[in-house]
Amino acid sequence: MTGMKVAALAGAATSIFAFFDLADAQEGEAEIRRIEPDAAIVTDGRQTYPADFFIGFSPVTALDMITRLPGYSLDGGDTGRRGLGDSFGNLLINGRRPSNKSISLDTVLQRIPAGDVERIELISDSAGEFEMRGHPRLANVILREGAGESTSWDLRLRYWDAGRVTPSGSISMSRRLGEVTELTLGLEGSLSARRFNRREALYDGAGNWLERRSESDQRESWEINPTFSLNTTLGDGSELRFDSRGWIWEWRRQNVGFVDGTQPGGGFAPIRFERSETLNYGLGGRGSVTWSRDWSDTLSSTSTGFISYEQFEDGPEPFEVYDPVAFVEAVIYEAEGNDTELALRQAFTWTPNEAHTIEFGAEGAFNARDSFVALTYDDGTTLTAIDLPVANARVEERRAELFGRHVWTLNDDVNIESGLRLEFSEISQTGDVEQSRTFFYPKPSVTLNWRLDDANRLRFAVQRDVAQLEFGKFASSVDLDNNNSTFGNPDYEPQRTWTVEAEWTRTFGDDASVSIKVGRDFIEGLDDFEPRLNLVTGRYFDVPGNIGDGTIDRVTLNATTPLDRIGLSNAVLTTFLEWYGTNITDPLTGRDRVFTGIREWEARLDFRQTFPEQQWAWGWDYYWLSNGKVFRANELQQQGFSDGDFDIYIETTRWFGVTTRLGADYVFDNGQDLRRYIFDPDQGGRQGGVVDFIEDRNTSEGATLYVQMRGTF
Repeated sequence: MTGMKVAALAGAATSIFAFFDLADAQEGEAEIRRIEPDAAIVTDGRQTYPADFFIGFSPVTALDMITRLPGYSLDGGDTGRRGLGDSFGNLLINGRRPSNKSISLDTVLQRIPAGDVERIELISDSAGEFEMRGHPRLANVILREGAGESTSWDLRLRYWDAGRVTPSGSISMSRRLGEVTELTLGLEGSLSARRFNRREALYDGAGNWLERRSESDQRESWEINPTFSLNTTLGDGSELRFDSRGWIWEWRRQNVGFVDGTQPGGGFAPIRFERSETLNYGLGGRGSVTWSRDWSDTLSSTSTGFISYEQFEDGPEPFEVYDPVAFVEAVIYEAEGNDTELALRQAFTWTPNEAHTIEFGAEGAFNARDSFVALTYDDGTTLTAIDLPVANARVEERRAELFGRHVWTLNDDVNIESGLRLEFSEISQTGDVEQSRTFFYPKPSVTLNWRLDDANRLRFAVQRDVAQLEFGKFASSVDLDNNNSTFGNPDYEPQRTWTVEAEWTRTFGDDASVSIKVGRDFIEGLDDFEPRLNLVTGRYFDVPGNIGDGTIDRVTLNATTPLDRIGLSNAVLTTFLEWYGTNITDPLTGRDRVFTGIREWEARLDFRQTFPEQQWAWGWDYYWLSNGKVFRANELQQQGFSDGDFDIYIETTRWFGVTTRLGADYVFDNGQDLRRYIFDPDQGGRQGGVVDFIEDRNTSEGATLYVQMRGTF
């Protein structure tokens, strides 16, 4: 693990070293700095990158260009949240946001050939012209006149460690219907054949080895996603856009495990054979319609409607135990459910003068989830239902939000964006438990953007956010792999967070940048496993819930570094490094601890070098997380990802304008480690600290190879 930390820190050090070199070059040797064709132009808080700027990266689609935009990372918005208020990403197409949850921004960009892009604007402060929506930067892709007639495609063959080869691909076609209407049809499909190999060891509380286990977990799945978009300009000059996406999928799993136990005379002998097999499937779709109109030079409006529905079935999946040949027992798991979402949003934007822009409006949403979970015990003769509290549940949410936003441009260098959202909601639950609750949450925000000069910017922000309630936590769930059951909690509340952060961004020329962000989150009602005491048995158990107030301190480094100065021409290193310091008082032990599931360190390095004259490129990326912990009433988990994820590729555009890539993923896959301390529930569980047994687990997937071809015409 130390070596992986060194690799991440080395990437950061390389970026910093190169930046100091770039700064020196700008101050004393500007005349010898490498000049890109059609270098970026800096005006009024935005950098404009002509299409020629990206020639060295051999782009095929607009997505290739966006991923090479210095100091920018594509963010699709929080589309997992219900409603539309948090789904706005940091991408614009010709000055407008291209989608509302229905279609991902990656898909939108993959549809656009690089040849249709005239320029890309990197916007750091909009001065009210665009809605930043909390993003520090926006990318505005400006298409050339006449763009819109294109077909893009992508085909990939992947060789899995298990020896299987599976295809995946996509195709989309955009056509103009007359002068003012554009139609886009798309189809995506994929097959996968992942296999996970697990090695486990079980020890008693004193550290004596009891069992060893070897598991093979073979998973096969397929998915098909059709997409449809229609964009037209009406007679009054307004724009109407439809977007939709559907999906149907199937997921199969076959898991077999061989368990050996220690023998009195030493060594191991087979004691159990375990197997499970399941078939899961689901289908659904989502669609949105957006109508935008400019009523005057100072007033415009946007109306959005959204609908989504999904249903799924899981199992029945028997978890069978043999001794090691004859059948002993089984637990049969099955679940099914469906999710529905409806949302309407009306927004108005008023710009009375150049110094002020005001947005206001309202949003209403209805969401529902039906869920059913059942467990059955099979002793070989009789099937017996296992009682599981809150196994049947229907949860409904009715939510309304009023919002307002004001951008005040004090001068050419400073603007303040302030906002207030008032959220009203009612959550009702029926089924095994019936109750209804109402919530009201104000969500203010203030952001100060200060452009010190053309190269340096500061951003200060304060905001309050309210997390979305996860409907799945109102009903019970079962994890038979880890032998854990989690009861549903009808009293679960949303987590609330006050965030204070500051960010400094520095650009070096038009192809390098660095940003450092520091922040603190003050969390009310942290969403975690909430311990509860069963007064009948005297044992602790846990439910999803809120365990008190905590804090997160964080420091984030983002850097885009051209490496010409250290001898690598046309090479770029992108670095992301983040540190989290978390603190919460454990409701079970009363002692301070870190948050469940949040890692202290996260690092990503992305290197790419192109050879334009030879029309080929190569690159690699590396992702690493430090260890993490999960705290439950009777268990402590320690999670490890010490080797990280290293991917490497080589690609060329020499043949027919098609990008052909050969790559390998998970190259250093020695597995992810998990250690579980299971505490004696009759002696206070984790609070008592008496270890019943310890389980060590290593899960690996192995390296995968792939060939990918993609292009446009």
